[in-house]
Amino acid sequence: MANGGIIGPGITIVKSTGGNTVTKFTSPGTFNPGGSGTKLLDVLIVAGGGGGGKIKGMPNNNGCGGGGGGGVLFIQSLPNTNPAPQSVTIGAGGAGKGSPSPTGNYGANGGPGSAGSNSVFGSYTANGGGYGAGRPESSPSPIDAGGPGGNGGGGSGNGSGGAGGASSQSDASGFPGSALANAGGNGGADAIGRGGGGGGGAGAVGTAASDPGVGGAGGVGVDKSPFFPGTPFGDGGFVSGGGGGGSYLPGSAPAPRPAGGNGGGGEGAHATTSQPGVTAILSTAGSANTGGGGGGGALQASPPADNSGVWGTFGSAGGSGVVMVTQVNRVVAPGKWSMKEVFSEVKQGNWSNSF
Repeated sequence: MANGGIIGPGITIVKSTGGNTVTKFTSPGTFNPGGSGTKLLDVLIVAGGGGGGKIKGMPNNNGCGGGGGGGVLFIQSLPNTNPAPQSVTIGAGGAGKGSPSPTGNYGANGGPGSAGSNSVFGSYTANGGGYGAGRPESSPSPIDAGGPGGNGGGGSGNGSGGAGGASSQSDASGFPGSALANAGGNGGADAIGRGGGGGGGAGAVGTAASDPGVGGAGGVGVDKSPFFPGTPFGDGGFVSGGGGGGSYLPGSAPAPRPAGGNGGGGEGAHATTSQPGVTAILSTAGSANTGGGGGGGALQASPPADNSGVWGTFGSAGGSGVVMVTQVNRVVAPGKWSMKEVFSEVKQGNWSNSF
């Protein structure tokens, strides 16, 4: 046929009319869609990342777990009828255990970090990242397992290895596959392998600790920036990287920090007990508005004079979340369309067989 064939009635297709509008939320607010009728939205919801854990030190020496990246929901072609405003909440990052201030005095007690807070768009919720595990001295009982959350926190190193936390993020109702989340990595389990596990990231499970006492890297996040063109966000577009676990034994001097996951994950601390002249290699925080997890703490060369007996450096805070919304200027268009037009629009990503 001259028109290249006809797509007949009974097939509903979504045809772009151009002019997509992108909105970024880094603080609470309200999304007010423009126009009338039913609008389609692409939405990325990123919760706050979890904080890293800390140890007090003797007799429980180990690296601590990195915080899990904030949970992520990525929802495509979400119908918004009439169109209705949607409330937006941005989750804060969870606190790391201990404190970087005053210098050299990192807080008397060890323990896990805090979970990140949820981010919300309308009725859809991304869960805060799980806390990284840490250890008090002996009482209360050590908390070696990473916390559950949008992405699970890393486990603490010990004699049997603390398990990484599980992901608690579920798919948005009616949008299978919209949850992007993973578990944290396990802590090390033997006398020389007691590194902390990396926090889970939206794109990968946190890395388990490895011998000799090397903290696991945080799981990598995800990059959805092509769906929100012209509006930079996250860590070069990546969000929800896990925090690196703390290392127990140095592999070199000075030893590198265990990496945070691409997507704002903080770096884990590294032990300095056998590195002359190196006081502390500290963890770093998850980046703001990425949902990255905070890095886990480790040992330092000697306790500060004003905090005798405390050998552990602090765990760092997770990064706050972000919400991205594209009002996709597309219309639901049942009817008859030429095969030539369909082929052209499919190549441009403007057509879909579902609503």
